[in-house]
Amino acid sequence: MNNLNKIFTIKLIKTNFCIVCFLFLTNTLFSQDCVLPNGHYRVEFNKQFENYSNFEFQIKSDSIVYFEENSKIYRKIERNEHCYLVFEKIEIDESNMSEVEKILNKQNPFYTFKKINHNTYDFIFRVDLHVMINSGKFILIDDEK
Repeated sequence: MNNLNKIFTIKLIKTNFCIVCFLFLTNTLFSQDCVLPNGHYRVEFNKQFENYSNFEFQIKSDSIVYFEENSKIYRKIERNEHCYLVFEKIEIDESNMSEVEKILNKQNPFYTFKKINHNTYDFIFRVDLHVMINSGKFILIDDEK
């Protein structure tokens, strides 16, 4: 019986050690610094969204500026270390909207980052956790340090 307890104890220690090593390695491999740094970016959409117009934007601390057809659109953002970029909610008159549009308007759009490779950030733009609007890449053109 004593030998059996030693075997179980050794197996338990080995199992716990393997679990700790696995968690450490996956945390190290999959942890990314996914807070977009300040800078000027170009957006390139994935193939299924190729009809969308590519555009550029600039991030400075807690704001984002979109450059579209000779105009600039300013929005407040929240960046966090959990690979999200969230926009400030803008109030819109819903009186002429359908019920579906009203439901979508209540959502808060955000970007999630799938993969980061140097100055390229693969993103999915969503209105909630299940509804994807589009996807593509943010490519850092000029960083502002």
